[in-house]
Order: sequence, then C-alpha cells, then structure tokens
Amino acid sequence: MRLGFSTVVQVLFITMMIITVTVVAASGYNHARSGVVDVGTQVIDGVQEEARQRLVERYAEVGDSLALLAVALSGMDLDEHRDRILRSLWELTQQSSLHQAAFIADLEGRFLEARSLPNPATRFVLTQDSEQVEEWIYRDPDFAAMASLQKPATDRPLAIQRLSSEMDTVNAGFSGVHPLSLSGEPGVTVSRSFAGPNGVVAGVIGVEIPLAGLDTLLSAYSFGEGSTLLIINAADKVIAHPLGQVPGRVGRDPGELPQVTELRQRWIGQAWAQMRMQEADAQGNSRVVLLDLEPGQYLVQKKRLTEHLDEDWYLFLMVPDHVVLAGVSRGLHTSVTLALIMMIVAAYVIFVTAGQLTRPLRQMVDNARLLEQLRFGELKPVEAHFNEFRTLDRSLSQMAASLMAFKRYVPTALLQRLLSEKQDATLGAESRPLVLLNTGINRFTKVGAQMGAEEQADYLTRYQGEIFEAVHRNGGSIDKFIDDRVIAFWGAPDAASNDVYRACAAALECQAAIHQLSQTLRWENHPAMGVRIGLHRDVCMVGNFGSEDRMFYSVVGGAVSVNFWLSNLNKRYGTTILASHAIREDTARDFIWRWVDRVGMFDRDGILDVHELCGYADDTALIARRDYISRYEAALALRFVEQDSDAALDRFYTLQEQYPDDVAVAWQIDCIRKAGEGGEA
Repeated sequence: MRLGFSTVVQVLFITMMIITVTVVAASGYNHARSGVVDVGTQVIDGVQEEARQRLVERYAEVGDSLALLAVALSGMDLDEHRDRILRSLWELTQQSSLHQAAFIADLEGRFLEARSLPNPATRFVLTQDSEQVEEWIYRDPDFAAMASLQKPATDRPLAIQRLSSEMDTVNAGFSGVHPLSLSGEPGVTVSRSFAGPNGVVAGVIGVEIPLAGLDTLLSAYSFGEGSTLLIINAADKVIAHPLGQVPGRVGRDPGELPQVTELRQRWIGQAWAQMRMQEADAQGNSRVVLLDLEPGQYLVQKKRLTEHLDEDWYLFLMVPDHVVLAGVSRGLHTSVTLALIMMIVAAYVIFVTAGQLTRPLRQMVDNARLLEQLRFGELKPVEAHFNEFRTLDRSLSQMAASLMAFKRYVPTALLQRLLSEKQDATLGAESRPLVLLNTGINRFTKVGAQMGAEEQADYLTRYQGEIFEAVHRNGGSIDKFIDDRVIAFWGAPDAASNDVYRACAAALECQAAIHQLSQTLRWENHPAMGVRIGLHRDVCMVGNFGSEDRMFYSVVGGAVSVNFWLSNLNKRYGTTILASHAIREDTARDFIWRWVDRVGMFDRDGILDVHELCGYADDTALIARRDYISRYEAALALRFVEQDSDAALDRFYTLQEQYPDDVAVAWQIDCIRKAGEGGEA
C-alpha cells in the first residue's frame, strides 16, 4: 500500500514528536548535562577556530598587501618616487590598528618609513657629508605635512638586518618576537623582498605589529564571564593576554615575554601544563577537555594559530563549565513542557497544513530543473503560505540572479557544461585551436592621463560594454579586461565550424560600435575614441588556471602575444582590424580583405602575412575599393613574391597619388626606399 505524501508527513511528524518528548523526559539531568557539555565543546571548538581564522586572516592580509606593494616597487627608484612610496607606506599603516609602522629599505642604504604611533609621521634616511641622517615629517590624518626635522639616523627594523647576510634568500616571512624599532615594545615584523630592474632582490619591505594590539584583539572574543583567551608560544611564553598586569613586569626588558606560570591566574599555568601533555593532532591542536582547576572546572582547548612564524603560536581558551551548563536545569523542564504543548498543537495543525505542502514543493522542483538548464526567464513564483517555502523560493530566485551574474564572468557554454555534467571545476588545461580577438584604444595612455578617475572609469566602461556586446552576440567568450585591452576567444569549451566567421563579424561590429560611441563622446565634450583590433588563429592552452581555492578559465600561449602584437600593428598601417593569414584563408569568400604587409615575427623566427579586414563581401559600399585593394596587393606581390622592388615602388607611388592618406602605402614606400639605400626594409 502506497501512502500519500500528506499522510507520511503527518505520521512521521507526530511519531517524532512523541519520541522526542519521551526521550527528553527519560534522560534526566545527567544526560542533559552530558549533552550540553558535548555541545559546549563543539561551540568552544568553533569559537577557537573562528578566532584563529580571524587572526590568521589579519596576518595573511598583511602578507598580501606586502606582496602587492613589492610587485609595484619592482624596478622603481626609491629617490625619484619617494613621496609616492611614503604615501603607499602611510596607507599600509592605516589599513589596521595593528600596524604600527611600515618601511622599505634597499641595499644602497636608502630607508623609508611611515608610522602611525605615537605621532603619525614619515622618515627618509639620506647621506650627507658621509653621515646618515633621518628626515622626519610629521603629518595629519590626511597625509599633509605639518612639521619636519633632521637628526642622526637611529636603529631600523629587525628585518633590515637580513639585507646584508641573507639577501639571496630573504622572501616573505614573519620574524620572531622582538623589541620594535620605534617603541621598544615586543612585536613581530612581517617582511618581504622586492626586485630591482634586473630581477635580482634589491631590498625589503615590511610592517611592524606590536603584540599590544593582539591583546586588544583577543578581548573581543569572550565566551562568557570568567572565560580567557590567550596566545602562548611553544616556549611557554605569553604572546598576548587580556588579563591585566603580569607579576614582575616592572623592570623587565620591554622585548621579553612573560612565562605562562608568571600570570596571576595560576590555574592558567596549571591548565597549560596539563594540555601540553594531551595528545595533539599533526598541527598541534588538541581536543576540548574538562579540567579540575583551583577555581573550578574549565573546558580547555589549544589550537595552533599560524604556520607563518619561525616558532609555533597557540590559541589557548579556557571556559568555566558553569557558563555552558547554567541553563541546563531550566532548559530541561522548559523543553519538556514546550514539547508537550507543541505536540498537542502540532497534532491539529499538521492535518491542516500537510496537504498544502505538496503543491509548492512540486513547483519548486520544477523551478530547480529550469535553473539547472539556465532557463531563468521561465521560473515561476511559488504560491505558498509557509515562510520556509517562500524563503526557499527567494533563495532559488537569488541563485538564478547569481548565476546570471556569474555568466558575466565565465563563458556561458562553460557554465552550462559544469551544470549539465554535474562535475566540480578542477585545475587543468588542454591544447586546442582557438580564434583570438584583441582590442585596444588608440592613444589611451595619453588620453587617460588627461581625465579624472571617474571620467576615465566611465570612458573605459562604455568602451568595454560595446566590445562585450559585440563578442557576446557572435558567440565569443571574454577572457579578460586588462586596462584598455579586451581579450576574447572562440573555440572553447565547445568549438563551432563558423568560429572564424563569427570572430570576424564581432570585429566589424566592434569597429562600428566604437565609431558610434566616439561620436556620442564628442557630443558630450569627451575625447573621441579609436580602436585597434587584432584577429589570430592558432593552438593555445585553455582551461582552469590558478589555485584550488581561486581559479579562472583563461587562454594562454604564444598566440595571445602574437594577437596583441597584431592589434598594435594597426598603428603602423593606419588600419583598424588586422588579422593573420589563417583568418583570411578561412573567410576569403565572406569578407573583403587586403593583404597589407609581410613582416618578421616580433619574438621568433619566421614571417607573417598581415591582412586588413575591410568589410563583408556583399557590402556595396566597398565595391569601388576592390580595385584599389587589387592594385595594392599586386604592388606588394612585386616586392615580396617577384622581388622587383623598383617596379613595386613605382606602383606604390601611383597609389599614393590617388590615395595620399593611406598610411600603409606610405609605409611600403618608406621601407623600399630604405632598403634601396642600404637600410633595413
């Protein structure tokens, strides 16, 4: 006998309610206490892990910031760009209250530093009359200079001492605890090397972090009254503690850390000693245990904090058991009473509501199938009286919106394949022939330098939007946006027989769209816009690159560089769209082409025939241009095929008289003349 969904829900719900009430009533306080302790250990473990992750993220953020700044500094002259570098260091100190100072030093003795405490300032070490002096500039919160002075150079951060002895091996790293250069307080230095113009390590960049900041950070993680969270290293020294004054602190070396046994809360040292004897996993973490200590019973756990440092640090959490178990007795009686009331009410309500569950559930199943097929426009709102169904329906709608947004970042075909094959995205690539398109804005560097940030962003966004629409309409995939460059490709993850045609059509649409956009920009008193486009077909590597946690679908290989080079050749010939011979060969009947030149490859041996895409083959506006194209190509054939430079030069002179504005003709004439004079062709 098959039971309906409504009947099954009713029977199961009432049965589970009866079992729940019976088990709760029979278990008693002891079982409840045991259960709460188990839950408490899980919560404690979660709190520990959250605190650990937050602290690790803080350190990781510093490392990431230094890595980005190190890349920016590569090859940069510290003297020439001193103000710019000091501002970057200043901004680095403002990222977090933990950052006391940020500095840069190189092998030539130059040193720049920005600090946030005790008075915001920057300093630069320079040499005068064979002596090193420091130029200090005290600044307001907006980096404006308020006062300056010079004095003999003082000690610099610990990481700089590695410049002379470990220069070949120094890289990103965290120092051990040491007195900081400015305040003498204990802290750590996060440092990273950067390279000079020749690619050799030229200096070090770093951030100083006082341990006092960690004390404040730990205070934010409280599990309840009487709980304690500390950072202790493998040598039993307290790195950070929100516990107040440590006995014997007066007269101690500022950089010396107290032993855990020196804390006024003696039971912390006892607990730490017992936890050191507990079994730990491979990372040095221990499970949550219940210890009998002087003030009472505590739930205790230690977790390894970070792997970045030269020595192990541990988060050590102690929570009094009464914090976890205080509400057990009240909760036990309250839970039983509420369960009985709920069972009675549910017995009535379930009969009324169970029948209404089937219809919205079926609607949501249908929506889920449509979502899996990326048919977002066909999703229908679910009509239901229950918040859970409405919430799930909103989640499906939000998921649809997210997937629609995600389609803007990855090729649609790739997203459909991932959903249809129900496979996880994995790192890896394959070699396959692709059609590449590369675009750039003419004179963008000069034009962009005359714009403000918002105007430049709007200028780029409108241009990129037109390119994206043209590529998307013709079935292409955007690989990436790099400054004014847009890189797109056809042929992956799925290839089509007309990929070359669609790429050429997209290039012509880009040309027309940018021409229209340029007119609009002129009406708005913005700089006009010209575009250069390159088309190329070759075997490339395409797939998922990056790391397991963050990957991107992209195309790499020498063909990408060749395509970029092709787009830039438009500057030489005064053209808009240039393509390699493989592109023209596949679409000779569909489009009007002009063989522009035969050039040596920019990065390898061999030559490449370069062709200009003029328009569609059936474009009547180009009929008159066909004769000129034939004459141009005939002259080019005289030069490169028949090796008759004199005859070719006469032909090009004739063409120049008819079309004096053709830059390609002028280029050919200049090359032939230079070759005749003994120069390079």
